[in-house]
This record gives sequence, structure tokens and C-alpha cells, in this order.
Amino acid sequence: IGRATAARLVGEGACVVLADIDQAALEATEADFVKKYGADAVRSVRLDVTKEDAVIASFAEASVEFGGVDILVSNAGIASSAPIEVTELATWNRNIDILATGYFLVSREAFRLFRRQALGGNIVFVASKNGLAASPNASAYCTAKAAEIHLARCLALEGADAGIRVNTVNPDAVLRGSKIWSGEWREQRAASSKIEVDDLEEHYRKRSMLKLNVFPEDIAEAIYFLASDLSAKSTGNIINVDAGNVQSFTR
Repeated sequence: IGRATAARLVGEGACVVLADIDQAALEATEADFVKKYGADAVRSVRLDVTKEDAVIASFAEASVEFGGVDILVSNAGIASSAPIEVTELATWNRNIDILATGYFLVSREAFRLFRRQALGGNIVFVASKNGLAASPNASAYCTAKAAEIHLARCLALEGADAGIRVNTVNPDAVLRGSKIWSGEWREQRAASSKIEVDDLEEHYRKRSMLKLNVFPEDIAEAIYFLASDLSAKSTGNIINVDAGNVQSFTR
């Protein structure tokens, strides 16, 4: 999702700072972008969003490289699955640290910079269907994602007077190209649905109202809409990109 979003933005003429905790993936993506779009359009920074000093430094570096920041796409993600009675405190804390505190830290630094620049600003969160719809055996993940969504709403209120827009994209079941589906999460969610791992993608397709799979480029299109002037009069909103899930209808 992050790669697809950045490609969409760079393809439309934006300069992008890629941030990832995975150094190898970061270098590979930057090299690919440089090859496709030129060295002037992209920079990268290794970033652990749970580290306050690292977040502050990353915004300073982006400002030095490109003269400021106009858009933040907050897309750091993990997943975990376990019944509540066997959920370890470390698992709970890791979800909250990355998916709630991490989103707070990058948003706070973006707000500070946006207000200094006095040019408005734009933040897009990538949350999850599970921030709106409860799911069994995923209480830590669902709670952290719900925190993201409500943080975005709070920030939309705080930023409106300065022309800072804050919106959220809610994906569901983006299996292809998503790191959170490459490990135990895939097996755990299959077990929760009482199906085989190889049947998971088809299970999610059939579960959706539109009977369609959701891909990274679908999420990228929604993020691009919210990050661009196409949505200039939208803030505090949620776009579900889940092929239809009645449990996730916003209210």
C-alpha cells in the first residue's frame, strides 16, 4: 500500500520521502523509484515511528531536502491475533506503540511543521475495517486501529482553522503485497475463520458485498484522492475500501 501510494503521488509530480523501518525494503523501493522517476523526486529515511527523536529528525530531514512537507500519509502497520486470555502484554503494547502512539507522533510533528509553514496541510491515515468492526481474537489490533480513527477525527477538529485536513482510509483484507499478511497473521485469521490458509483470499472476496478482492492500488487511489485537491473540501472523513462490509458502514 505504501509503495503503491508513493508511486501514485510521484507519478502525479510530487516529491516523496519514503519512510520504513525495513532498511532493505526501503533501499530497494528508493532505487526503483529513482529508476522510474528520477533522483530529484525521491528521498528515503529509515524510521521507527515509536521513537520520538527519530520522528522529529525525519521531518527535519524532509524539510531540508524538499523545503517543507505538505502531505503526511501515515501507513505504519502490524497485526496480531490471539484470544484475549492469551494476549501477552508485549503484544498489546506493540500494537498500541506502533498503531496509536506512532500515528500520534508523526501527526504531532506534521502539525508543528504545517503551522510553522502557514500553508495548510494534509494528513491521511491508513487504518482498517477492524477500527470500526470488531473481530474475534484480535482485540489488541482492533483497539489500536480504533484509536487511529478517533485520533484522525480529533486532529481534523484541531487543524481546520489552519487549513489542515485529516482523513482516513479503511482497507480490508489486502492480502497481496501486504507485509502483515506474510507471517502468522495469515494463519491466525484463517484459523479464526475455520478455513485453510490458501482459501483466505477467496473467503474474503466472497464475504464482501461486491464479491471483489481489494488490492494495494485500490487503497492507493483512495489515499491519492484524500491527499489531493480533489478532496479539498473534505476533512474528518473515512473512506472504506473493503468491497463492501455492512459492519463497517460509518455512522
